[in-house]
Amino acid sequence: MVTGLNSEIEHNGKAYHVQTEDGGISNPIILTRIFCGGVIVSSKKTSYVYLLDREDLKGVVEKLMREQHEEMIREVCG
Repeated sequence: MVTGLNSEIEHNGKAYHVQTEDGGISNPIILTRIFCGGVIVSSKKTSYVYLLDREDLKGVVEKLMREQHEEMIREVCG
Protein backbone atom coordinates (compact mmCIF):
# COMPACT_ATOMS: atom_id res chain seq x y z
CA MET A 1 0.00 0.00 0.00
CA VAL A 2 1.19 3.50 -0.76
CA THR A 3 1.70 5.24 2.59
CA GLY A 4 2.85 8.53 1.13
CA LEU A 5 3.67 10.52 -1.98
CA ASN A 6 6.24 13.31 -2.26
CA SER A 7 7.01 15.71 -5.09
CA GLU A 8 9.41 18.60 -5.47
CA ILE A 9 8.02 21.38 -7.68
CA GLU A 10 9.60 24.62 -8.87
CA HIS A 11 7.30 27.44 -9.91
CA ASN A 12 8.01 31.12 -10.41
CA GLY A 13 11.46 30.75 -8.88
CA LYS A 14 10.21 29.07 -5.68
CA ALA A 15 10.70 25.48 -4.56
CA TYR A 16 7.67 23.63 -3.19
CA HIS A 17 7.39 20.24 -1.55
CA VAL A 18 4.04 18.45 -1.94
CA GLN A 19 3.43 15.63 0.55
CA THR A 20 0.42 13.30 0.68
CA GLU A 21 -0.12 10.78 3.48
CA ASP A 22 -2.69 8.13 4.38
CA GLY A 23 -3.76 8.06 8.02
CA GLY A 24 -4.69 4.36 7.78
CA ILE A 25 -7.78 2.50 8.87
CA SER A 26 -7.62 3.85 12.43
CA ASN A 27 -7.50 7.43 11.08
CA PRO A 28 -9.06 7.20 7.60
CA ILE A 29 -7.94 10.48 6.07
CA ILE A 30 -5.79 11.52 3.17
CA LEU A 31 -3.74 14.58 4.05
CA THR A 32 -1.83 16.64 1.52
CA ARG A 33 0.38 19.57 2.48
CA ILE A 34 2.29 22.02 0.33
CA PHE A 35 5.49 23.38 1.89
CA CYS A 36 7.55 26.35 0.74
CA GLY A 37 10.69 27.12 2.72
CA GLY A 38 9.63 24.65 5.40
CA VAL A 39 6.30 26.42 5.98
CA ILE A 40 2.92 24.89 5.16
CA VAL A 41 1.33 27.17 2.58
CA SER A 42 -1.70 25.00 1.77
CA SER A 43 -3.27 21.74 2.89
CA LYS A 44 -6.21 19.50 2.13
CA LYS A 45 -7.69 16.73 4.25
CA THR A 46 -10.18 14.19 2.89
CA SER A 47 -11.95 11.55 4.94
CA TYR A 48 -12.56 8.11 3.47
CA VAL A 49 -14.41 6.66 6.46
CA TYR A 50 -17.37 5.95 4.14
CA LEU A 51 -15.18 3.54 2.14
CA LEU A 52 -13.90 1.34 4.98
CA ASP A 53 -16.20 -1.58 4.18
CA ARG A 54 -14.98 -1.88 0.56
CA GLU A 55 -13.12 -5.03 -0.37
CA ASP A 56 -10.93 -3.02 -2.75
CA LEU A 57 -10.08 -0.39 -0.12
CA LYS A 58 -6.33 -0.47 -0.77
CA GLY A 59 -6.68 0.30 -4.48
CA VAL A 60 -9.38 2.92 -3.93
CA VAL A 61 -7.34 4.77 -1.30
CA GLU A 62 -4.21 4.69 -3.48
CA LYS A 63 -6.22 6.18 -6.37
CA LEU A 64 -7.67 8.89 -4.14
CA MET A 65 -4.19 9.72 -2.80
CA ARG A 66 -2.75 10.09 -6.30
CA GLU A 67 -5.68 12.22 -7.45
CA GLN A 68 -5.45 14.54 -4.44
CA HIS A 69 -1.67 14.77 -4.78
CA GLU A 70 -1.94 15.76 -8.46
CA GLU A 71 -4.71 18.25 -7.65
CA MET A 72 -2.45 19.98 -5.14
CA ILE A 73 0.45 20.03 -7.61
CA ARG A 74 -1.86 21.81 -10.06
CA GLU A 75 -2.65 24.30 -7.27
CA VAL A 76 1.06 25.13 -7.03
CA CYS A 77 1.46 25.56 -10.76
CA GLY A 78 -1.74 27.58 -11.05
